[in-house]
Amino acid sequence: MKAPYYIVSDNHFMMNNTQSEIDRREKLFKVFEKIIQKGEGTLIIGGDFFDFWFETKHAIPKGYESIIKALKNLHNSGIEIHYIAGNHDYWDFGYLSKITGLIFHKNDLIFNNNKVLITHGDGILKNDHGYRFMKKIIRSKLFINLFKLIPHEISFKFANKMSKSSAKYNHHDSYVDTIINDVSEYAENKWNQNIDTVLVGHYHQQKIITKNGKNLVFLGDWLGKFTVTLIDNQKLWQGDWKQFLELT
Repeated sequence: MKAPYYIVSDNHFMMNNTQSEIDRREKLFKVFEKIIQKGEGTLIIGGDFFDFWFETKHAIPKGYESIIKALKNLHNSGIEIHYIAGNHDYWDFGYLSKITGLIFHKNDLIFNNNKVLITHGDGILKNDHGYRFMKKIIRSKLFINLFKLIPHEISFKFANKMSKSSAKYNHHDSYVDTIINDVSEYAENKWNQNIDTVLVGHYHQQKIITKNGKNLVFLGDWLGKFTVTLIDNQKLWQGDWKQFLELT
């Protein structure tokens, strides 16, 4: 993986072509153009890039063609792409890698000389017992095989309806203190394992916490914050898409 590292997370791109959805995509495409102009580096996606992704041998979710094309173009320009599975898009079985050239990771990724860890972050909170149990179920081979038995016309239609109804992911804002405390404890555990920087998605918070030279980075989202995080020459930067475009 080559520096600089460009990180986005929780884009939650929907399976529709509303104007607001088109606008959100255009913002990311402009970021991609900037990265291509730079001519080197790695794009890292922290999960939940798509609001729903489940592929079968015969079908993939419709409505993402422009995004897939943009990812392919970015890869063909020489930018490496690493995609961390989230809780909305875990069920990739090779299509995205084949079509776009990206590298899909089912679990966390450690990079930059083993000093930086990125995790989607779902299931970190101490009280997430039920969620962690459910996560094991929906990622199991049995669940996946059963879901594949549902005609994709039905399952994708249901997912599209759920996607439209979940346009705002602001429920995490009601317990920000718990998120900060629990994720900070998680980060400190990783710091004690010689990790210098921990990157966390899922919670839609945008924040950098530095302690004793170590960093915890909340990766924001692409629903209202349009967060881009940059790691270059051991320097850490975070801002929105417009601020990123203004960087020299």
